[in-house]
Amino acid sequence: MSYRSLIQGALLGLTAAVAIGGAIASAAAQDKEIAVMLPAAGDPYFKLKAFGYTDEGKKLGYKVTVYDAGGYGNLQKQVSQIEDVITRKVSGIVLVPSSSEGTAPVVEKAVAAGIPVINDGIATKSEKVTGFVGEPSYVMTELLAAYAADKLGGKGDVAMLSGPSGLDLTLFRVNGFKDYLSKFPGIKVVAEKFTSTSSADALTTMQDFLQSQPDLKAVYAFNGPIAIGAVQALRAAGKNPGDVLVLTTDMEDETKRLINEGWIQATIVSQPVTMARLAVQRAVEAAEGKTIPKETLTQATMITKATADGVDLSGQTVPADWK
Repeated sequence: MSYRSLIQGALLGLTAAVAIGGAIASAAAQDKEIAVMLPAAGDPYFKLKAFGYTDEGKKLGYKVTVYDAGGYGNLQKQVSQIEDVITRKVSGIVLVPSSSEGTAPVVEKAVAAGIPVINDGIATKSEKVTGFVGEPSYVMTELLAAYAADKLGGKGDVAMLSGPSGLDLTLFRVNGFKDYLSKFPGIKVVAEKFTSTSSADALTTMQDFLQSQPDLKAVYAFNGPIAIGAVQALRAAGKNPGDVLVLTTDMEDETKRLINEGWIQATIVSQPVTMARLAVQRAVEAAEGKTIPKETLTQATMITKATADGVDLSGQTVPADWK
């Protein structure tokens, strides 16, 4: 064999090796995937989080795939989605459970398969969960209750649009609000109902509250869409901004507008974009065999009309051109 033939053969071998190596690297990159399981991706709150998940995954070199169960009541759909990503052997799972108890068996199945599961915002009732990223939910609604007690002078009838049932998050928020108000004998919770996160459902429920309890002085709403429905009911009843205190959590564009107009008096933000980033970070760390904290909490901030323009919302916002 000539010298030239030897060189050509070596070059062809090197080219093939590079091609194979590139294919392996490409396949490895595709295998680095975090599955994000959401109960209701269409909610404005989760639209904010979607940016945090995907952008953080991109920074860390992981593909992020977002799954939507289509509503908090769709437990079986979410379970099926989780079983699917277990079969696909994703690197990690970030889960916002549609049910704290109902997702426990499939979470334990994922962990047993070697896939770390990070709860984001809502906890699954299982000791097997790899980690939790969330907010100080109980303290958040204590702050709202303290605000209400101050503005009402320790007296008045209060209603609660408490949000989806069956979630630890819901119970923490409800208990924080009610426990603090129990210190004031003159404040009574006279109407309470667990609801979906639909503004339309909140509108109907709030209308019922106003008919049965015409002297309401304040209403707690689980989140922004529910607060929007409550405001719509107040408007329809001929109320003016501030006639009934509306207190909620989180802040999307519409919530901020209603704060500036005086319809919503206070909200507590928990930095959902920051939470989403942290959840993906923890999932990646666990997938790579690193030890992670069992619990990571963000800081909660109260916002009123007087403070809305001066609060750092960097953990709450997304770029204007992101879709």
